[in-house]
Amino acid sequence: MSLTRLILVLVVSSLFSLGARAEVLLSVNEIAVTDDDLYFYLKEFLAPQAYESGVQKPDAMKNALVNLYVVRRAARIAVEEGLITDAEIAYRQQDGGYRVALSAFVSDRTSTALAATDWEALADERYLMEQDILGPREQVDVQHLLIESEDRSFAELMSRTLEVQARIDAGDDFTSLVVEYSDDPSAERNEGGLGFINPGQTHPAFEEIAFSLTEPGQISEPVLTSFGVHFIRFNQRRSRDAIPQDVIQTRLIRAIKKERESALKGEVLAPFRGEAWPGVADLDEAAIAERVLRRLVPES
Repeated sequence: MSLTRLILVLVVSSLFSLGARAEVLLSVNEIAVTDDDLYFYLKEFLAPQAYESGVQKPDAMKNALVNLYVVRRAARIAVEEGLITDAEIAYRQQDGGYRVALSAFVSDRTSTALAATDWEALADERYLMEQDILGPREQVDVQHLLIESEDRSFAELMSRTLEVQARIDAGDDFTSLVVEYSDDPSAERNEGGLGFINPGQTHPAFEEIAFSLTEPGQISEPVLTSFGVHFIRFNQRRSRDAIPQDVIQTRLIRAIKKERESALKGEVLAPFRGEAWPGVADLDEAAIAERVLRRLVPES
């Protein structure tokens, strides 16, 4: 073993026991696992709400310690046998720490922004924006047959559409036609039934025709959307009162929080991308890609 690799093995071995002053809970084959190691391991793999129940399960601590030992034992052998390069080991060690720090940074900035948000005001705004499905509205109960346009030529699409239209004109049962012809993957389960739909819930062209039908059992002419050609059968119509805002306020806030948190995670890091981009703008990307590719896919 080279002196460099020997030193590296010793460094890696020392890193296998992160808490030098912590109590050693397991020591086998010169691999020590401490209570600090156990703490960080559980912090990473358990959700906060599961901390208490997770650590109290029978043999939970023993299994966690054994898991840590197994990883480190195999890793040490891989290092000793040169199965992983020195450079990659160094990168993985450093990058792992960076990613933990990144997560802490994003969580801190996101939490700060979320704490300053007026959720009630946003919920009021969302309620007004979604009056088409939350306010007074008409709903229609429809069934549909879809002939997909994907992977079909225009001639094939028209041929199949005319075939279905001829069967409808001949008085064939619509549900039977759905089972036989529809490309909607849910048709096997629901026979094309969509139940009651709200305005704004479906494709605009589909919605326009669905809400224009009036007679139970009435079947539309072919309707073209981005999905293909639909035949729509009208079942019934009903009017619904507005859903009071106080009934769904909690749900609105929960949905807005989830959306806002997801958006903030990108927003807090966006300035850093702006800082770094000028530094890569003039790089010869093709040359770099070729050089990296030679390492990723070495010649046999």
